Amino acid sequence: MMLKVNPRQLVGRVLPILHWSKNYDAKKGIGDLIAGITVALTLIPQSIAYASLAGFEPQYGLYSSFAGSFVYAIMGTCPQINIGPTALLSLLIFTYTNGTNPDFAILLCFICGVIQLVAGILQLGFLVEFVSLPVVSGFTSAAAITIASSQIKGLFGLKFNAETFITIWGSVFKHITHTRLQDTLLGLSCCIVLMGMKALKDIRLKDPQDEKGRRNTVILQRSFWFAGVSRNAVVVVIASVIAYFVHQDKEEPLILTGDITPGLPKPELPPFQTTVGNTTFDAGEMLSHLGSGLIVVPLVGVISNVAIAKAFSKGRTLDATQEIVALGACNIIGAFFHSFPVNGSFTRSAVSDASGVKTPAAGFYTGIIVLLTLGLLTPYFYFIPRAALAAVIVCAVLHMVDIAILKRLWNTSRLDLIPLVGTFVCCLVLGIEIGLGCGVAIDVLLLLYYHSRPPLDVAFVDDGIHLPHYAIHPIGGLHFASAEKVRIKLMSIKKSKKSAIPANDTDVRFEHLTVVPDGVVQNGTTTLPHIKSSNILVIHCDALHRLDYTFLQSLKMLVQEWSLSGRVVWCDANLLIKEQLKSIIQDPLFCDTDDLAVFLVEITTATQTGNSSDTRL
Repeated sequence: MMLKVNPRQLVGRVLPILHWSKNYDAKKGIGDLIAGITVALTLIPQSIAYASLAGFEPQYGLYSSFAGSFVYAIMGTCPQINIGPTALLSLLIFTYTNGTNPDFAILLCFICGVIQLVAGILQLGFLVEFVSLPVVSGFTSAAAITIASSQIKGLFGLKFNAETFITIWGSVFKHITHTRLQDTLLGLSCCIVLMGMKALKDIRLKDPQDEKGRRNTVILQRSFWFAGVSRNAVVVVIASVIAYFVHQDKEEPLILTGDITPGLPKPELPPFQTTVGNTTFDAGEMLSHLGSGLIVVPLVGVISNVAIAKAFSKGRTLDATQEIVALGACNIIGAFFHSFPVNGSFTRSAVSDASGVKTPAAGFYTGIIVLLTLGLLTPYFYFIPRAALAAVIVCAVLHMVDIAILKRLWNTSRLDLIPLVGTFVCCLVLGIEIGLGCGVAIDVLLLLYYHSRPPLDVAFVDDGIHLPHYAIHPIGGLHFASAEKVRIKLMSIKKSKKSAIPANDTDVRFEHLTVVPDGVVQNGTTTLPHIKSSNILVIHCDALHRLDYTFLQSLKMLVQEWSLSGRVVWCDANLLIKEQLKSIIQDPLFCDTDDLAVFLVEITTATQTGNSSDTRL
């Protein structure tokens, strides 16, 4: 059977620009222009700094900044998102490509895009749900600390090679005596100025009474805000001017970025062969070297992008699949322009939102400014001090450390502190890529733990309407991990007296423990049989939708053991559950809730008179 697809609807979903461009006007265009320029002032210095963090020359940061802006403007759904280099992905790129050359990062970008595009087309976005928020928070916080730590050498003018948090600080203490005073003063000064200018955008002035004073206040307020959001560009420019005037041919008082390749990148296929030193790597060897990065980098990119899109959706329905497809396309096309892997930036997205962005078209303006920068300004990047770039990175990642989540988890779900702390510690000690894997493993173990102890309400019902019996109400699905645990618990209830049921059992909760004297239950004019103890188990299946094979085998043993002196009744089972039970149990007893009272009387009377055999397998 062929799946019917409406070509127009499919194209419209893949290219959202076809929808919002129909209502595009001058007002929206002005809002997007202002947002695009403002974001570019943040993006350009950040991309230069993040290229340094990834271990590449500054122009590669700009190469990675324009293609994503253009592609997302066409295929993206969230106006606020800006696609480009980010601190987190830059650190991961450095981890997997350190000691190689940019070709490895470009190939990684292409493969990431292919994986993300395929995941979006196959609607595999649900896989990111297996990475919980505590794991993401622990991973992000540890990565932020690692990134900030990696820039200490830039702030102090030190030179050494280190990757992990522990090795970085070990090298810092080892080389601390080689600190360069000029770089240290410039780097710390840049940090102070950046933090001070960041505070400017949050200043709120009081509104004066007169109209003229109110206009002046609005202008001053917007000036403070603009100075705050353009702080990175301002600091880099000022630091470069200082470096230009103090630079000497023979001595370098400041460590500078140095010579870079000017001009626009030439479009070409991603490299599937490269040479590092005297060693030539083919495609297979390059992919082998990238290793787990081929999974970790696209996964982190998708998680971050979807999270940002959700944060700025503002109540609108989010098409997560389209976001994944758009991100994949950004990376695939970017790889043809020498880009390393990119994704959305929360900082730049917040700037775009505050700038009054209206549509994804703001990305066009941002991309154009980046291209102009590449074409006209790259020769001047020579004088950008590395200490200034280090300051930009440090101040950009500090907000990524999420301390507030500790209090929230303590008040709501303390068990989630385990994956949070476990991921955080493993990322710092073992490296962020291994730490993320450890966090996911901890999540899986906790998930299996929860499945092995499903919520199971067990009640001894003696309400004057039904014969005394045990009742359970399983919800959702019952799976292999909990099979033996549930069976043993139910059998222990059968073997124990009703009065001996522990009230503080943490695995099974007992409700409605109301006992009618002498076991005589009246219901209208019908006198129910005299029962002093219950050997009937009623399993209410109205909220049960799945039983796996292992659990069915466990139920087979349960029914076999319980039927030696009692009955197991399946109430309100749907057709699927009935078919599954019939395949395992011989002649299972089914009934509906409305008929339960009469049904219990019938099977009890039949048992006492010997007219009915036990439930058998």
